[in-house]
Amino acid sequence: MQKRLPVIAALVFSAFAPTTLAAVNWQFVEGGYSDLDAGYTDADGFTIASKYLMDNNIYLNGDYKHFDESDADFSMLTLGGGYRMPLSSQTDAYFGANFERIDSDGYDDNGFSLNAGVRSMVLPELELAGQIGYYDVNDGDFTMKVSANYYFAPRWAVGLSHEELDNFDITQLTARYTF
Repeated sequence: MQKRLPVIAALVFSAFAPTTLAAVNWQFVEGGYSDLDAGYTDADGFTIASKYLMDNNIYLNGDYKHFDESDADFSMLTLGGGYRMPLSSQTDAYFGANFERIDSDGYDDNGFSLNAGVRSMVLPELELAGQIGYYDVNDGDFTMKVSANYYFAPRWAVGLSHEELDNFDITQLTARYTF
């Protein structure tokens, strides 16, 4: 019994010991459902997005959203990059700049956006993120985005995000593959 006591104690204490959290993954592709709420209209569509870490701190990103309402189509394209700054082994801050394009029936315009945010693996399988920014296509406005991704497998996650942008909100439900 005395020989088993240290083993039992080690098992009990390891059950309550903090687990090692994963680092935020900056190399992924995701796609899914998007809902656009512009107050006067509500449109459904899809999104495809990706991030790719070039070296330790520089990343590239792209995002395409397409919305379809009964009589109109609307799409948004974002291409850009940024700098990530590790705050801890599981939390990164980031700063980015992007080219923005909006295409719709009868209206096309280009602009830019700037953003800053934090991404963190709060649990080994849960990533939370928050972002603020400035979006300027035709008329500039501040933006806010929050998101959560649940990793149900080492490389696969499902995510939910909500973004307030100018005079409309975008809610997305996505599937993510990390590489």
